[in-house]
Amino acid sequence: MAKQLLLILALAVSVSAKFEGWIYDPEHPTEPFDEVAKAVTDMIHGHVPVDRRDDNWQGNFCSCMENGHISSWYQYASAMYLIDTCNPKEGFIMRSGHLQDRHVEPLQGMMACDTLKLITYCLSHHAQEALPTWEKTCNNAHYTTPACNVDCSGAMHRFGGFGLVALAAVAFFGFSA
Repeated sequence: MAKQLLLILALAVSVSAKFEGWIYDPEHPTEPFDEVAKAVTDMIHGHVPVDRRDDNWQGNFCSCMENGHISSWYQYASAMYLIDTCNPKEGFIMRSGHLQDRHVEPLQGMMACDTLKLITYCLSHHAQEALPTWEKTCNNAHYTTPACNVDCSGAMHRFGGFGLVALAAVAFFGFSA
């Protein structure tokens, strides 16, 4: 019995280490997607430094967001349904109220997840240097979105490996016979 309690305690400590820096406070509840918009705005305005050359990444990021598509009510639609404003001057303002029922409305959960994926995608293509800062905020919102499979690190999935070698071998030996 004591071993089981120690095992449960060890698991609880290891899981809580994942959420380091974020603690839910019922006296001061926050909407994680409001924090998402604030974090992106802070990066756009330079309040959170992004070690990147001045190449208008902010405008390119906003253009990417405005042209992205997310799950919507029974169809894919423009991300502008959730984006109120995105530009280097005003920052990133989301209509996060449209996501407040994501815990019980599967379509809102899909919209929330796709929004995190779109932000990660746009940052990975226009400001990769912002991804380590973004990852923590994204993870906090991700854990409030059921069945969401976003990779907040923005890591590209590898293509190739053993499957590519096998395909090349079949192509080579198949055509040479």
